[in-house]
Amino acid sequence: MTTDTPIEDKTTSLGRAQDELANLIETLIHLGVQVHDFTGTNEAKAGLANNINKVIGQLQEISTSHDLKEYSIPMEVLNYVEDGRNPDVYTREFVEVVRKVNQFLNGKAVGFGRFRDVLGDKIIQEFPELTDSVHDIKTRTS
Repeated sequence: MTTDTPIEDKTTSLGRAQDELANLIETLIHLGVQVHDFTGTNEAKAGLANNINKVIGQLQEISTSHDLKEYSIPMEVLNYVEDGRNPDVYTREFVEVVRKVNQFLNGKAVGFGRFRDVLGDKIIQEFPELTDSVHDIKTRTS
């Protein structure tokens, strides 16, 4: 099984959780193949029951694992996965929105900085006695 994301170090909690989830996915794939090719024989029934029990055990192991307790998964990501969508797409879209917002806010900050400088220069022109105060404000807000 290949993934687009690198496998975390298995000594970390996230790496162990990723490994457990990868094993669960592999078992689910095998279960899907078994269901698709189900012949109804006793061996097929036993194999199917074995894989179902394996999935249940893996789900119980993941749900009781302390490795994932320290990570919170946003509800939007869970809804994305429930709808059969790729969470990597959610991440990509989220990063794009954050990038756009950061660019917008950076533009506002630059604009306010320029406004501060122009306003400070005009104040100094009109009220030279405030020069020290204006320079102090400019240095504290740069």
